[in-house]
Amino acid sequence: MCRLIRPVKLRFAPSPTGYLHVGGARTAIFNLLHARRHNGAMLLRIEDTDVERSRQHHAEQIVSSLKWLGVEWDEGPIYQSDRLDRYRERANKLVELGLAYRCYCTVEELDADRAAGEAAGRAYRYSGRCRTRAEAGEPQPADVAHVIRFKVPEGSIDFHDLIRGDVHFDAKEIDDFVLIRSDGYPTYHLSVVVDDIDMEITHVARGDDHLSNTPKHILLFGAYNVEAPVFAHLPLILGSDKKRLSKRTGATSAEEYREMGIVPEALFNFLMLLGWSPGGDRELITPDEAAPIFDLSDVHKAPAVFDVEKLLWMNGQHLMRMTADQIYPHLLPFLGEHAKPLDEIRAVIDMNKPRGRTLKDVAAQMTPYLADDTSIVYEDEAVKKHLKGDDLAQRMSELRNALATVEPFDIQTTEQALRTLAESKGLGAGKYIHPLRVALLGVVSSPPIFDVAVTLGKERTLRRLDALIAKLTSAPLSS
Repeated sequence: MCRLIRPVKLRFAPSPTGYLHVGGARTAIFNLLHARRHNGAMLLRIEDTDVERSRQHHAEQIVSSLKWLGVEWDEGPIYQSDRLDRYRERANKLVELGLAYRCYCTVEELDADRAAGEAAGRAYRYSGRCRTRAEAGEPQPADVAHVIRFKVPEGSIDFHDLIRGDVHFDAKEIDDFVLIRSDGYPTYHLSVVVDDIDMEITHVARGDDHLSNTPKHILLFGAYNVEAPVFAHLPLILGSDKKRLSKRTGATSAEEYREMGIVPEALFNFLMLLGWSPGGDRELITPDEAAPIFDLSDVHKAPAVFDVEKLLWMNGQHLMRMTADQIYPHLLPFLGEHAKPLDEIRAVIDMNKPRGRTLKDVAAQMTPYLADDTSIVYEDEAVKKHLKGDDLAQRMSELRNALATVEPFDIQTTEQALRTLAESKGLGAGKYIHPLRVALLGVVSSPPIFDVAVTLGKERTLRRLDALIAKLTSAPLSS
């Protein structure tokens, strides 16, 4: 068997039958980190040979989601649909070597065998009739409808999994599996092994649901006289109900979390910790920090639970640590009609980024700042709590006149002007502060109101006060 010392190389190989599942995203992340840890490479391969289920737009969406998430690859994307001739060639090579054979059984014959097995209370297995014919030297014409089956040898199939440890299978439990279908397309088993050989993959990290495929793949590697790669089967991701993550317990695709307002840095961080830990109870970690310490052999055997609340907390933590420049490209789609150039809203982003767990939250907090000054919507609760008193219009007019004279219009001088006014009238500062907040943003709570006023600027602050005063004098506000 060919044993070569090769550079570490992994691959992420999604099937384009839907959007990028968060489980697939985690697999991609683990592949990337292991490659980086060992100064290796990662390849992106699109396994699109299932013509009935594969869709090009899903392939494009997967690539887009990976780029958004920050998963980098060194080669690809390579599409299996571009390599069909190669798979047929390699399957025929096994037929020539007597390690595979052409099977001419009809659908009706196979259905009859299956029905007979069920009637006898045994699991269905291929009868092996065409294998017997091939071994007897009967002709195997290539121009008659057929599939190509692999001739499973007897014996034990053993391998060491980086996560599961030593794994054993008995070959007698494995049917003579199909390599090439009757339509000429390869099965997953053939295409993945041929690709892993041709692309010199040294490590295969994939979901636990592929474990039953691995003995078939090891047999194929052996048939081609090539050493099998090192395998690491990642445990499942469970939902809050401790069952396999599904739509019923929450969003399942990376794209859905993007639409929820999760930033890619947070989702990457969260998925990275589903089954792996950097140690020391550390929870906030970047890819660059994780890469030198990550290894597939350290991934936990037990399934991980996808805790959405934990993800939202982590997203809020990342938002607080990101600069406005980093947040802005991700925030822009959520601002809608209120979107403005970064230079105009940088301060607004910085002021509000600690106040939300998602980009949607931050955008909602920012909306009053970006709205037209004469059309601020006053929340019912804000009106009920703070826009009251027969002298309210007079108080707001006095505050408006006091702020109009402030120079420079900064936090210290605006606060001093309001407090001096309140003291001169024998009133508490709150009699001016709370209505000012409603005038400027229409809400009950906000960042420090003098920060808000300075961020809006003197002209906009005065316009918003004018708008409230006009409403108070034309018709009293009521909750």
